[in-house]
Amino acid sequence: MRGSIALLVVLSAVASAQTAELTLLVRDGLTSRPVSGATLTVAGLSGTADDFGRAELLGVEPGPLRVVARGPGYAVLDTTLQIPAESHVVAVLPLAPEVEHLGEVTVEAETVNDALLRRRGFFARRQQRTGVFVTREELDQRGASQVADVFGGVAGVRVQHDAAGTSLVSSRRRGCLMAMYVDGTEMTYLARNLDAFPYDDIAAVEVYRGPAEVPLEYTQTKSQETCGAVLIWTRIVASDR
Repeated sequence: MRGSIALLVVLSAVASAQTAELTLLVRDGLTSRPVSGATLTVAGLSGTADDFGRAELLGVEPGPLRVVARGPGYAVLDTTLQIPAESHVVAVLPLAPEVEHLGEVTVEAETVNDALLRRRGFFARRQQRTGVFVTREELDQRGASQVADVFGGVAGVRVQHDAAGTSLVSSRRRGCLMAMYVDGTEMTYLARNLDAFPYDDIAAVEVYRGPAEVPLEYTQTKSQETCGAVLIWTRIVASDR
């Protein structure tokens, strides 16, 4: 890269060797701050700028002089200076900060609720392909608006409405209530009153339609052993405040 070099030439009173003196000042091309430790190559010889971004050269032959400056985080500056005889030349070398060009990056961010479901084992159990698994996104796509809607179309279970409330029973065993869990804790009252649970709080649901499907950690009571179990997982809803 070729930069715009500032030159200050001061004629010297010393004419014995017909040579010149050269002071190089390496600067950040945007801020003009010194670039300390910059590597300089002048006429095939290498040196390093001091803490002030400065390097001094004596006995420089007059004429065109190739100068290459390098600094960490900067593009290489390769330029040619015209050095008069019997002079002291001060050259400011501006280095352009390098811009990192990134290729196309695809970022898949896991939501807070997905992270919670992962810790709760939802996705691991789903991979085992036993039971029925429904996420919030799938429920919204169905147009569900209440808890009873979650189980519509799920084979092996039936929503039952009676004077006692709305319950979920096994269609394989007549009138057999499904065991209900919320965030891993059994909620026996929900078995006969599904409407008591707020639909908007649901993050995901697992439905196990018989004892053969129920995970071992949820087989401690008679309900799971005979009718199956439902696991409801709640979600975190962002506040507008």
